[in-house]
Amino acid sequence: MIAKPSEIFWRIIDWYQIAKLKGQITFWIVFAIAVYLPFEEFILKWTPAPSIVLLFLRFLHEFVIYFLLLKVFYKRLVNGDRLIKSSIELAFICFFFWAIILLFVHDTSIFSGLNNLRTLIRYVAVYYIIVELDLSRQQINLLLKTILILGLIQGYLVTIQYFAPQSFNDLFIPKDVNLDAGGIAIQKDSEVSAGNLKSGSVNGTFANTTNTSSFLVLCFIIWVILSLQNFANTSLIKNFFNLLIMYFALFATYKRVALMFGLVIPIVVLFFYRKKLLASKIIWLYMFGAFMLVFGSLFFLNVDTSINGWAIRNGEEIDLLGYFGQIFSSRYWEKGTRQWMIITIFQGIIGTGNWFGLSPDSNEAINTLAELVPSKQSLILERKGVFEDVYWGAMLIYYGIPGVALFGYIFHRLYKTTQWLIDYCLDSQIRTLAIVFATLIVISIFYGFVERIFEIKCFSFYLWLLAGVVVNVYSSYWRKSEKYMI
Repeated sequence: MIAKPSEIFWRIIDWYQIAKLKGQITFWIVFAIAVYLPFEEFILKWTPAPSIVLLFLRFLHEFVIYFLLLKVFYKRLVNGDRLIKSSIELAFICFFFWAIILLFVHDTSIFSGLNNLRTLIRYVAVYYIIVELDLSRQQINLLLKTILILGLIQGYLVTIQYFAPQSFNDLFIPKDVNLDAGGIAIQKDSEVSAGNLKSGSVNGTFANTTNTSSFLVLCFIIWVILSLQNFANTSLIKNFFNLLIMYFALFATYKRVALMFGLVIPIVVLFFYRKKLLASKIIWLYMFGAFMLVFGSLFFLNVDTSINGWAIRNGEEIDLLGYFGQIFSSRYWEKGTRQWMIITIFQGIIGTGNWFGLSPDSNEAINTLAELVPSKQSLILERKGVFEDVYWGAMLIYYGIPGVALFGYIFHRLYKTTQWLIDYCLDSQIRTLAIVFATLIVISIFYGFVERIFEIKCFSFYLWLLAGVVVNVYSSYWRKSEKYMI
């Protein structure tokens, strides 16, 4: 029997009162944002409102997160707690002030520099919010399963889109962003979150395939780990079918790096589970497969090394064998793509002694890099828009060696935390969470050399969300151990 509207209303009121009494309102707000973000572009596309309203809605969840962060600091002040509780917080504060100092040292545009910084660290606030909560095992399990379900929804949708007619896929093409109404903050966010699709690729409910593939990689990690954990209790056929769907979805985004990481993830997970023998067998299998691909690309496949990525994004036809086989050709590596950018960045930063960065303003930083490496100036300026794809290199340009070291130290400490939980925690659910995040850290570090992964909205949100959950659990264990010692 369907409940009356009045009954539904009072049930919501009762639920709210109970959640407020238990101090769970903040958790459910963050949870709602986590569910909303993968569908944000699709929802905004079909929201009948003026452009300025849509732009406000695009940033509304960030305003909510910052408000919750202010509540965290207010609570610490009221309770007399230390504002800085861990080395992670101290490293982050140092990184933030280092970036601000560079703004004045380089006399760069304040708004542009701050917005570049905001795009990188905006979801660190989620980490602080989650760390302060009293999370239950049920809530942690709910978060992991929800992310997995969202990933499966996107995986099945992307698979359907790949075979569906264009009229169906047009329903999911994101609405153009009116940059004039939003200014520089909108422009930076649009560069990261929006963009044209590669011809033939599909994007689910995201702005583009970069967002889709990075989210699918995150969900693929959780799926692999939960499948291994519940291997005996789940259907082998169902697991294998979901594996095919998820991996085909990665293929359908036409993101070669996502496909490669999809192969690497099971090996990393098996190493964390201490199953090195099985991992080594898979590595040998991959090596044999890679050899066959290289052999095939030399003699049987039509590998076109002149494929132009920008032309693909502008709607030109794509030769799939040539596109995916391109990475196995020697000319591809000699021609210079991301590895060329890394070499150029090192020449401009390390080679010229500019170890403290060029400018937090991305546009000014690339222009300065072009001046420092005059032999490649025209090519640097031509590829200005894609230097952030090598994001660790981009951070080296913006914030120098100290900035990269501080940001890397944060992930080092988070990784050490997950290692402690993996090694000493007897709770299988918590070990699963730790292995999920440890795998995510490893993948993120390497992903950062080929994509602006730390800026991508959905991926960045879940990265810091899971970081907060891991540190929350770790802190809870230490508090319990201190009580027993007393």
